[in-house]
Amino acid sequence: MIQKLVIVLILTLLAISVRTVVSPNRLSRTPQVAAYSLPMDAPSEPVINPASQPQRPAQQLLNSVYLPLIASNFCATEFVFNETIRYNLSNINANTAWHCFLGSGVIVAIIDTGVDLDHPDLQSNLVAGKTFVSGTTSPNDDDGHGTHVAGIVAAIGNNGGVIGVAPHASIMPVKVLDSTGSGTNFDVADGIIWAVDQGAKVINLSLGSTSNSSTLSSAINYAYNNGAFIAAAAGNCGDSSYLANGCFTQDEVQYPAALANVMAVASVNQFDSQSSFSNEGSYVEIAAPGSGIYSSYYGGGYDTISGTSQATPHVAGLAALIWSQSPGLSNGQVRARIQTTAKDLGTSGRDSKYGYGLIDVEAALSSSATAVTTETQGVSAPAGSGEAAAFVPGEVLIKVKSSDVSASAVIEKLDSPTGEIHVAATVPELNVIKLAVPAGQEQAVLADLQAEAEIEFAELNYLVTKQ
Repeated sequence: MIQKLVIVLILTLLAISVRTVVSPNRLSRTPQVAAYSLPMDAPSEPVINPASQPQRPAQQLLNSVYLPLIASNFCATEFVFNETIRYNLSNINANTAWHCFLGSGVIVAIIDTGVDLDHPDLQSNLVAGKTFVSGTTSPNDDDGHGTHVAGIVAAIGNNGGVIGVAPHASIMPVKVLDSTGSGTNFDVADGIIWAVDQGAKVINLSLGSTSNSSTLSSAINYAYNNGAFIAAAAGNCGDSSYLANGCFTQDEVQYPAALANVMAVASVNQFDSQSSFSNEGSYVEIAAPGSGIYSSYYGGGYDTISGTSQATPHVAGLAALIWSQSPGLSNGQVRARIQTTAKDLGTSGRDSKYGYGLIDVEAALSSSATAVTTETQGVSAPAGSGEAAAFVPGEVLIKVKSSDVSASAVIEKLDSPTGEIHVAATVPELNVIKLAVPAGQEQAVLADLQAEAEIEFAELNYLVTKQ
């Protein structure tokens, strides 16, 4: 009898504790602050003052909260911020998920135009980076695109500027695009390899090309096989402006987004509808806000930009949050968590506009899902248009089948004058070599190289651009 009374008493105390913990006034982790005064060039889309956010009904909270979740949301130090929360963060439930896990200990590589190394919203989160662009000496941003992307991922909180999805994540600036936002597959691949070798867990690729490069694919596989999560822009060729955005046809497949080990990110607007420019296709895997996104910009400033480039860093930031909460997950498990907790949009289930739907930060951090199905490990990349994409004149990329095969031995077999073809650069981790060849003779050299048994592939050095 006494034992039964003790058990009843314990259960009663637990029930009281749960009701006390999940009362609306106590569950909120959002500080009550005054609205931040926006700069004159701030966007006109709806913004949310944290102090005015609606609370869920108490009964709904009681029906959905479990003791492990309650315990995980109580932190030694409450996260405080004073930035205005715009639609891109509120629509994905980012600010309501900022409890104990804010991206700490996770490095996100911004493979882009670089990052403003002195920007007040980014400086304290920066780790060492590198430039791969000829004529530059640091990964400092000379275009603005990379700085904008970096702010969406991990701009710091509580300094009155903007705030990123993962405000405590580390930003690794890797400059592979020049001041016009253009680069090459070789430099992007080189940058990815370097970032992974330096400890980056998340790779953000807000860039793309219509050409399916074997060099870039090899770099993606290297990153994925070394445990990195990769997100890339699905492309901005979804409307009649596709020619201006570097495509030959509307919704033309973009790479590296369409590669199997990459999460391809489409864009939605403030109403959770497809952005007009956002590509559709079977390779689209997830959606995030990309229309009218206000973020950091080079020169210490801020700007509003639209594109799947802007959607992609929301997903990269979410991956950082998940890993800061559950560092033991594999990249496949992180990917599955993002998919299975997304808010379904459009046609029920996965579709070509939104993939699995709009990312949901709060749901992803509340989930305990760890399963990885065959589908979540990637989808087959569709074929491109076959049109001749732009490439770097006088350059050819080759991959030798074995590190024992020297480039000089391959070059000697080619029917060309001595010194006319030579090694310009290498990526040893991939056995990929960039050859300098006579401009205008790229195709002839390719044909000779592809006939050599020691060569796994030979291709042009195609251009990639910011999205």
